[in-house]
Amino acid sequence: MSERPRSRRRPLSGLGRRLRSFRSGARNALELLKDGRIGAPYQAPHREHHREATFVLRRYTDASGAPGEGAPLLLVPPLMVTTEIYDISPELSAVAWLRAQGLDVWVVDFGSPERVEGGLERTLDDHILAVSEAVGRVVEATGRPAHLAGYSQGGMFAYQAAAYRRSDGVASLITFGSPVDLRRNLPVKVHDDLAEAFIRAAGAALSGPFQSLEQLPAAITSNGFKLLNPRKELQQLMGLFGALPNREALERREPRRRFLGGDGFVAWPGPAFRDFVDSVIVQNRMASGGFVIDGRAVSLADITCPVLCFMGTRDELARPAAVRGIKRAAPRADVQEQVIEAGHFGLVVGSRAMGEVWPTVAAWIDAGGRLEPGAPDDGAPSPGDAGGTRALYDVATVLADSLWHRVGDASLNMVDLVETMRWQLPRLARLESLHPRSRVSPGRALAEQAAAIPDEPFLLWRGRAYTYAEAERRVNQVLHVLLELGVTPGDHVALLMDTHPDVLTALTALSRMGAVAVLLNTGLRGASLEQALEVGEVRHLIVGPGHLEEARAVGREVWLFGQPEQGDPPEGVTHLDARIDPSVTAPPEGVAVNEGRAEELAMLLYTSGTTGLPKAARITNRRWALAALGSAAACRLTPADTVYCPLPLHHATGLLVAVGGAMVGGSRLALVSRFSARDFWSDVRRSGATVVFYVGELCRYLVNAPPQEGEERHPVRLFVGNGLRPDVWRRLQERFGEVPVLEFYGSTEGNVALANLAGEKVGSVGRPIPGAGEVALVRLDAVTGEHERDAQGWRVRCGAGEAGELLARIHEAHPMGHFEGYTDPEATAEKVLRGVFEPGDAWFATGDLLRQDEEGDFWFVDRIGDTFRWRGENVSTEQVAVVLDGSPQVRMAAVYGVALPGQEGRAGMAALELNEGQALDGAALFERVEANLFPAARPLFVRCVARLEVTGSLKIVKHRLQREGIAPEGGDPVWVYDAEARAYVPMNDASYARAVRG
Repeated sequence: MSERPRSRRRPLSGLGRRLRSFRSGARNALELLKDGRIGAPYQAPHREHHREATFVLRRYTDASGAPGEGAPLLLVPPLMVTTEIYDISPELSAVAWLRAQGLDVWVVDFGSPERVEGGLERTLDDHILAVSEAVGRVVEATGRPAHLAGYSQGGMFAYQAAAYRRSDGVASLITFGSPVDLRRNLPVKVHDDLAEAFIRAAGAALSGPFQSLEQLPAAITSNGFKLLNPRKELQQLMGLFGALPNREALERREPRRRFLGGDGFVAWPGPAFRDFVDSVIVQNRMASGGFVIDGRAVSLADITCPVLCFMGTRDELARPAAVRGIKRAAPRADVQEQVIEAGHFGLVVGSRAMGEVWPTVAAWIDAGGRLEPGAPDDGAPSPGDAGGTRALYDVATVLADSLWHRVGDASLNMVDLVETMRWQLPRLARLESLHPRSRVSPGRALAEQAAAIPDEPFLLWRGRAYTYAEAERRVNQVLHVLLELGVTPGDHVALLMDTHPDVLTALTALSRMGAVAVLLNTGLRGASLEQALEVGEVRHLIVGPGHLEEARAVGREVWLFGQPEQGDPPEGVTHLDARIDPSVTAPPEGVAVNEGRAEELAMLLYTSGTTGLPKAARITNRRWALAALGSAAACRLTPADTVYCPLPLHHATGLLVAVGGAMVGGSRLALVSRFSARDFWSDVRRSGATVVFYVGELCRYLVNAPPQEGEERHPVRLFVGNGLRPDVWRRLQERFGEVPVLEFYGSTEGNVALANLAGEKVGSVGRPIPGAGEVALVRLDAVTGEHERDAQGWRVRCGAGEAGELLARIHEAHPMGHFEGYTDPEATAEKVLRGVFEPGDAWFATGDLLRQDEEGDFWFVDRIGDTFRWRGENVSTEQVAVVLDGSPQVRMAAVYGVALPGQEGRAGMAALELNEGQALDGAALFERVEANLFPAARPLFVRCVARLEVTGSLKIVKHRLQREGIAPEGGDPVWVYDAEARAYVPMNDASYARAVRG
């Protein structure tokens, strides 16, 4: 029998193949619709190392559960994206690839805030502190510092956590598309002021809706990513339909599809989102510094470890210019950059990430935080379209780009106009509307801000931040104590305290009850302290911990504010802190809080006393308001600013101008115990200071200090103060960048205020501020030093370029025309001139020589008491000091006139503090003064001193030097101007005779 042939499966026809593909596609589509996914979920192997309310710390392992043995790498995701950004699918898993290279890979998992109790109440601080805690856990577990890496906002968290830790436990920082300078993230490059105004306006417009925002749902962030590239999203959708019949292909792309479809996105908690918008976007604190973490002011300048930042050429969310802001913000870090031809998402996911980014990360870590030769170079590839995936988005942005280009720098005038209308005009209007019964005082100002912006930081002190609400609460607590101790309205209460926030607490509490704060120079001792207390009519004395001994020596009742330096307070000393009730939040009942009137006396400040005994100047609430509102207006202070005050609080510029301006401006106020040139720039960066106040020679110390790395990169937009000499002004801008300087002229007790608002004329004190009263310069007789008078007996006004005494007209009806004077009526009368230009007029005599140029700007020349006359000519000590200060061998100079036996007038003398390691080069100094000064102005005598004495406000004290003359008590050597030797030579009988003979 013949065998029956076996049947063979006949190949499917084209129609059959299509039907089979259709059935497979339908089954897969039904599974997708029914279960929402294809295949089993994917995750690289890992174990949970630590869990807290805000995060879980994962550690990745191999299949056997063993972690890597290499350097620890801690990855941080952004808020709105899950940790799966680093582990999307087997072929797109950064953690699996890095683990395969031997690295010990860790991930911070913030979870889904909307799914856990209290998750939607998280703040930005909670996430930054979580990253910091995770770093500590990794270091503890491995015994090695961690390389800290983050994508997008996760990189910003990494920067902030590293700064908060001051790089402790952080081997290096690696970020992917993490912007630092948000001013650089606009579609096109625009002027910083315009960018700031645009962002601030947008923030103000959205602040209302944001306050009620509980969360930013995951769907919004997911769809936001899709809308950035709609064509790419269309490609993803078409690819899904095309792959439906192929289950293996579907399973490969499933993790990525689900991630991009929404599973990879989580909600932003409302508080964290509001913090981010306000601090990072509107105030740009990542770039400027001064962001507050857990009550501590932090700056990216605290980062000292190496930094590697990746940026994408097509990244619309973190443009390269914004990412590069880390170089300026972290001047102490070695920053390297890698430019990748990718968009925001492609920096960590996709072929570019797996082929370029993660291998570079591994090479960086393997080299200990640096890129070795041969690693992908950091030159920027030319921007491309990568298959045209951006075409649709480019069409949508072309109109916006052209609009930005059109406005550009030309809109700065409009920005200035808007800023003026929003901030300055109300302040100037309030200044001009002040009348004796106006309600205004320091106590009222703080209460107003505490009601308006209670949770905004006000005081930054030794790394801690205190809000306006906290400051208000502290004031009310102290107010209760002072009332219990018997302080009544009108009492004069002295404050002998070093710079500390509690100086402002005590002063504001006294303001609330109508008492008068008497601010004492902390250098006062013995008889000088007794004299100040007597002049100030002091009834009660509050002292800081470092001044108990001198306070008790004057035999007054002493109240200690602050913790004793050792043990308990001495017997008989009342400790204010021990009486404070921390549960108190409101002022006592029956106290007329905020009822201060403009005409009422608020405080007493003492003149500096560089030329004699200090006088107590009367500061009314009106005078305080004029200084505070004028400062806020002139400096354009807003809540986005941080005012840095290194000045003592018993000084008018420090207390009235810097502190007052910050308070009425709603700004932050960074206080330091004393000025330090060494710590200045680190303090500025950590606080995010935008406006710095100076007096006297403070800036000279800055420009004479040894160079610091990155000192030209800082957030300061304005230096403000008085007493800045032209040579230091130029050096300040040459060394630290073209930061504008606002030099002003004023006095503690006077009614005159000049300001160089434009900052264009180096050395000028500018013109009267808007709304100020009339000023005049009057001639002085060259021989008698008295005012010249015309035929009718009136004073003679100076012409352009002519030096004369500055007078300010006293107008009782003009808000800025009052002269408050001193506690001593006789001292007050001596400063008031009557019948100057017409019968009955009254003018305040400043005692200062100024000149006015043809354009109307004023220039300080000298104090009248400092100007001396020699050989028939008047000599300005200021003019001579500028020349001497410009010598390479001179650190600082004090110039004054000395009387000589048998000689008319006073000869010029200079006390020089030389630069470290320098000895006087008499020939070089001779050449300098001969080349720059007329004969009578050339100092006849030069004395070298180890240190020049300065006041607490850094003004040189000259009265002791003048008293000692050419025979110093300390035996300092004296040199004499010798025209024959063409040098300054040691003084002896022969050289003295030659000098005097001339």
